[in-house]
Amino acid sequence: MLSFDEKDLYSLLVELVSIPGVSMSREENRTAEFIRSKLSELEYFQKNPSHLRFLPVKGDPLERKAVAALVKTGSGTKKTVIVTGHFDVVDASAYGPLKHLAFSPEELSKRVGELEISDEAREDLASGDYLFGRGVSDMKAGIALEMCLLGEVSRDGDFPCNVLFLAVPDEENTSAGMRGALPWLLQLQEEWGIELSACLNGEPSVGGRGVPAGGVYLGTIGKIMPFYLCVGREAHVGDYYEGISSALLIANIAGKLEGAASSAESLKGISFPPQACLRFHDLVKNYSVTLPERAVAYYNLLTVSKTPGAVIEDMKAVAMAALRETLDYLEEQKKTVEARGGVSFARHKAEPRVLTYGELEVLARKRTDGFDGKVGEFLSSLPSHLDERERCVETASLLLDLSGEKGPLIVVGFLPPYYPPRRNLGKTPGEQAVLRAVDRLKEAGKEYGLSISTVEVFQGIMDLSYFGFQGEGAELDPLGENMPLWGVEYRFPLEELKKIDVPVVNFGPVGKDDHKNAERIHLPYYLKVLPDLFRRFVAFLGEEAEKSGV
Repeated sequence: MLSFDEKDLYSLLVELVSIPGVSMSREENRTAEFIRSKLSELEYFQKNPSHLRFLPVKGDPLERKAVAALVKTGSGTKKTVIVTGHFDVVDASAYGPLKHLAFSPEELSKRVGELEISDEAREDLASGDYLFGRGVSDMKAGIALEMCLLGEVSRDGDFPCNVLFLAVPDEENTSAGMRGALPWLLQLQEEWGIELSACLNGEPSVGGRGVPAGGVYLGTIGKIMPFYLCVGREAHVGDYYEGISSALLIANIAGKLEGAASSAESLKGISFPPQACLRFHDLVKNYSVTLPERAVAYYNLLTVSKTPGAVIEDMKAVAMAALRETLDYLEEQKKTVEARGGVSFARHKAEPRVLTYGELEVLARKRTDGFDGKVGEFLSSLPSHLDERERCVETASLLLDLSGEKGPLIVVGFLPPYYPPRRNLGKTPGEQAVLRAVDRLKEAGKEYGLSISTVEVFQGIMDLSYFGFQGEGAELDPLGENMPLWGVEYRFPLEELKKIDVPVVNFGPVGKDDHKNAERIHLPYYLKVLPDLFRRFVAFLGEEAEKSGV
């Protein structure tokens, strides 16, 4: 039975964890089917089957699907609180010799001490208060909690708002599940005659030593991935100064960006992580003693306010500075070597240029007959093991060939995925309603001796990013204009994101060591305290939305 009875909630959690559901696998659909099957047992959905459905992710090669389930209350209100979460998990390789037990939390909890885990994890294990296993914290516990809430609300005719449960795949990869669900949400809002008042995610709070208190996150950080495709000039290594190595361009970009404090945004006295290079490599196909003409680097940039348009202007400035620094350095070194040996190296006049990917595409289209066909044929020829980012980089390199552009040149653009920052600015009636509901939750927590904290921004990536863009819609356009394969292989609900504006908040179980071999949740809090607080929080969100008329 889906209820907040401790045995029911615990049993459902163990069942959910037992389905691996590793991101980017067909096991994700097994999890979706299990969730829908369990919800279909509720009398409410037997009477209202159209309120429970799969939401297929359009264009997904694995044909994955989200699950949506709406419970309307007897009051007739349109105010609806979304409770959401993801049911995919990262793989279990971190468990090493106990990998086969990663999805059997009770068995793993008996043997996890055999692994190399932290002293804090050993203390928690010895306490008997924690359940270990892949996905118990991130985030099957949240999904189980929300399913049981739906069961409780479906039997309560007096609940103050409608509840829409939305469980999605793929959050651990590129959030294809939530990106695919967003158009569905707008459609279902019309079909079901509801108003989306707030969205509550059940991701875990980060636990520490001592008694867990839980935490509320009022927003989530954004993520954008800039890339720099560096184009030098080929030359035999024996004629080094006649060429320009793309490796040197990459190095000079790294010197300006990697770990740079200037690239770290801050909010209310809190600084966030700086830019970090996630990958860099040359694009040389075969070995030769030739300076590499092309190389690429892409970076992780976490944002709380910067828009794609602002980011790409920063990128253009960094790229030009790196180009000039490279050319000045090479000229200086050439002169030093010439002075030593009495020799002279030929050097081509080199005027540095920076192009956005959008500008490169315009040039390539202009200079190529049958452009779309050639790009399609090229994509079909790429190895199947390449991921989205690699395919985008290969496409950008192809466009360089088609355009005929030569170095010294740097092409700047974006790679998937993109997560807009989403914060509670306290400005709209909906945001103010959420803040009032949080205040009421804090008061409710005191009944359990808890001091519930609030955090402005969740620093890990989460799907709440996709519940509205806090800026002018046009500020998003540079993203699509400058991302290879936009709308072809990376499907982003750009127009839908401009149309939706649902205030968000996160409140869930207390977990530790997500993605590690000691992933775990605090069971007493999860089973005895959280269900009541979670239910009351959803009710508070609904009541405050009703007061605000949102």
